[in-house]
Amino acid sequence: MYHHSTKKKRLLIDVNSVIPYFQHGHTTGVGRSTLELISAMSKLGSLPFELTLYTQNTRGISIKGHIPLKEFHLYLSNKAPVRRIVNALHLKWLFTQYDLLHIPHNTDYCETFGKTIFTIHDLIVYRYPEMWGATEREMNKYRNIGHRCKAIITCSDASKEDIVRFWNVPENKVTTIHWGINRDVFHPTADVDFLKSLGITMPYFFSASCNHPRKNTPMLLEAFRRYLEKGGSRQLVLLSPATDDLKKYEDLMKKQQVVTCKDISDQQLATLYTNAHCTAITSAYEGFGLPILESLACGTPVISARNSSLTEIGKKTIDYFAELNEECISEKLLQVCRIDKAQLLDKAQTENHLQSFSWQQCAEKYVETYERLLYQK
Repeated sequence: MYHHSTKKKRLLIDVNSVIPYFQHGHTTGVGRSTLELISAMSKLGSLPFELTLYTQNTRGISIKGHIPLKEFHLYLSNKAPVRRIVNALHLKWLFTQYDLLHIPHNTDYCETFGKTIFTIHDLIVYRYPEMWGATEREMNKYRNIGHRCKAIITCSDASKEDIVRFWNVPENKVTTIHWGINRDVFHPTADVDFLKSLGITMPYFFSASCNHPRKNTPMLLEAFRRYLEKGGSRQLVLLSPATDDLKKYEDLMKKQQVVTCKDISDQQLATLYTNAHCTAITSAYEGFGLPILESLACGTPVISARNSSLTEIGKKTIDYFAELNEECISEKLLQVCRIDKAQLLDKAQTENHLQSFSWQQCAEKYVETYERLLYQK
């Protein structure tokens, strides 16, 4: 515990990344993790600081009515040029008088580095700069942010190692706090009409992919073609793949051997996990790997690449490809489809593993970190 004055210090959290969820019903992984964090924090009871959530847009869309926490909304555009002006004029501080500002969506414009902490989810841009078209100047800019800010929080030890390595910051400046899994959303469920509307027949392989090159969707598709050529008969269901990645596999899509979907709700995502024979993760790199926990919570086994945070989050509860290439992936698909789904997953071991990843635990560790940074001398 830290010595507190009679007046509580003030924490401001920038939650603009969650706004798309209230607009469209879905958001990025960063937005979802921020929403889960503040939702869990709102249930902790009395906090050792005064907490305010910050949003900024001209339409007045905020977290009001969604999260029972104090909020401050700035009626200005949230586009980059305006954020730069807000930063230069220190408007966030002028209106809220915060002692500590938390930016949980990687990096952003900063008013006062000495009062700002960042949650850095991963440094994939430093591992694969060619995927992002990042210049050395841009990478030096973000490296400078890492040096100047008060502290850094990240979601895995794998990401922490990268932050220390690529940004050359002291290890004690970076705190690892694992994300959690929302068991109210991700649990075994079945929406048969939703699956039928997509043309999905059970059982199938599922990949909660996206359109980023690190997900290796073309590699998975090529491996799936080999799987079919070797006698496999199940479908492959992809979430939000890039259109260009599908061009060579239009024949598989016409036969509905490959099915795609996008812009789905969390409840529909839980249905896709639940009714799959297994979830396949072929990423070259992940800062955390939420699909591992989501799939396991829905009672579906996972086969995954063995790299970055994936082994840290999956540990012995999931299976791994021998190597990340088309042949090894296709062989693993053939292997698991010959085994009954119930035999692929140790329910007791899985449940014990999932107990280590709750949003309540995550929120409690964030509160401990905020308290330390606010009140330490």
